[in-house]
Amino acid sequence: MTRTADGYVRVSRRAGREGESFISPEVQRQRIAGWAEANGVEIAQWWEELDQSGARRERPMFQEALARCERGETGGIVVAKLDRFARSAIDALESIKRLNDAGARLVSVEDGFDGSAPMGRFAIGILTLIAELELERIRENWSAAVRAAIERGVHVSARPPTGYERNDAGRLLRVEPAASTVQEVFRRRAVGASYADLARFLEAEAVFPPTGNPHWSNTGITNLLRNRAYLGEARAGLLANPLAHEPIVSQAEFDAAQGQRTLLATATQSLSAEAMLKGIARCAGCGHTLKISGSFDKELGRRVPNYYCIGRYAKGLCSARASIRADKLDAHVEAEVLGALAAEGGPLAQAVTASAQVEEAARRVTEAEHELDLYLSGELVTIVGQERFMRGLESRQRELEQAQTELSGLRSQTAFADELTSGDLLQVWPGLSTQEKRQLMHGLLERVSVSRSDGRKRDALPLPVRVTIVLRGGTVL
Repeated sequence: MTRTADGYVRVSRRAGREGESFISPEVQRQRIAGWAEANGVEIAQWWEELDQSGARRERPMFQEALARCERGETGGIVVAKLDRFARSAIDALESIKRLNDAGARLVSVEDGFDGSAPMGRFAIGILTLIAELELERIRENWSAAVRAAIERGVHVSARPPTGYERNDAGRLLRVEPAASTVQEVFRRRAVGASYADLARFLEAEAVFPPTGNPHWSNTGITNLLRNRAYLGEARAGLLANPLAHEPIVSQAEFDAAQGQRTLLATATQSLSAEAMLKGIARCAGCGHTLKISGSFDKELGRRVPNYYCIGRYAKGLCSARASIRADKLDAHVEAEVLGALAAEGGPLAQAVTASAQVEEAARRVTEAEHELDLYLSGELVTIVGQERFMRGLESRQRELEQAQTELSGLRSQTAFADELTSGDLLQVWPGLSTQEKRQLMHGLLERVSVSRSDGRKRDALPLPVRVTIVLRGGTVL
């Protein structure tokens, strides 16, 4: 047997960790080095992965150590303790099988097991199952704690909603005059008030978002109107306690506000289907994505879509709000893109798909899943306290949901483009629907920035002056 091996060190999370259950990287190295010296084994290479969960199979350094064993560059992997190797029984046994097939071995110093022997593999399998059960226990304990909190009427969130404060028991208490102002927001929305109107009303009443921002954004208004805490509910996922605290609005008021939102969203949705650059066009003044609205065109005798900056965001107001007719912007960008595609060796020759962006989005999803897993498996609630723990959990869950939504959208947008070349695009483009063109544009372009016109009329400045087209990778067309 080759008398070399790689030393593998892993720590799930360093911040705030201490006690007997925590084995520092330095201690792990010492134990591995001591075993190697005692058994005449040379540690050919050290691998040290920090803030990496054992439940996550695709740890890059761990996978490279396995690959070195399979290539015959080292004789095995040595860990200080078995749970440094893996916390999933299936993944652990699969990795052990890869080592055995390569004629390599796994050694767990503290547990005294050598994976090259049948009894060693059996014992390692049993201990790995125990480690996996421990991880499940931690997660189940957390779920049980959340369930118990909801049953007690605790509001499981980092911050109480506007109009409430949280008492020492974690339950929400109505606070005036903010609560009455919030109730008025629901009533105004029910009769057709816009998000901007509601934001101005709240700010005029000196009622601000729970984040402490000085302005209300459209997203903040949306979240307020959808928050079932105002019905008196405490909720976490599918768990709900409908009588957790005093409500601010009635069910009728809540439903009326949602109905108005649905009606307006349906009206805008039909116009959005005509906008080729939806999700790509951005305001040059603030960088936010332009929204879709409608205006009546007398010549066409119908409503047409426009791109516009809402101008109101949580961090402040846009000082140079842009707006433009959708058909004019779409036609300009379409002509520029097709011209670039037709140019041999042009800037779009290598930018037909957005595979790089999809890969980056997939990486962010993996990182967000990993971070959430680390957070849940670290038992940090006993270290940092329930309030800080809940704040951190909510933030990580939100980041994961956003990353998953982004990845799903990108994959949908680029699926059509993945099978085409530049020549194909020029041939099929005239027959594509607006939705298909939009999918391709998402694959070809990073953004289309539109600046505000200096004249009284919205289109007083020529489009080449107002519009900047940026390709995937950052090249300006």
